[in-house]
Amino acid sequence: MSPRGCLIRIGSAAEPMSERMIKQLFATRTRNSIGRITAPRQELSFAQLKIYYEAIGRPLNGKFATNLELKTAEGAYNYAAGLSAGGYE
Repeated sequence: MSPRGCLIRIGSAAEPMSERMIKQLFATRTRNSIGRITAPRQELSFAQLKIYYEAIGRPLNGKFATNLELKTAEGAYNYAAGLSAGGYE
C-alpha cells in the first residue's frame, strides 16, 4: 500500500498513486463492502454503542442506524451494524 506498489493507468502509462489516493480508495472499498453485506442477525441491541454515545454527551436518536450507515440499501442491518452491536463469535 505504497506509491511504489499502487499504480493508476493514465492513457497507456501506469503512474504511481499518491498516498492520499491510496487511502481514499481503500477506505471507500472497505466501507462499501461491509456496508452492503446483510448482518446474519437482525435482532441487535447496540447497548455498548448507546453507552458510548451517552458518555460523550450525544445520545442516539431513532435515526442513528441510518446516520451511522448501519443499514443496507434495503433497510436491513449491515455487517458493520453487527460488529457495532457487539460483534460475532
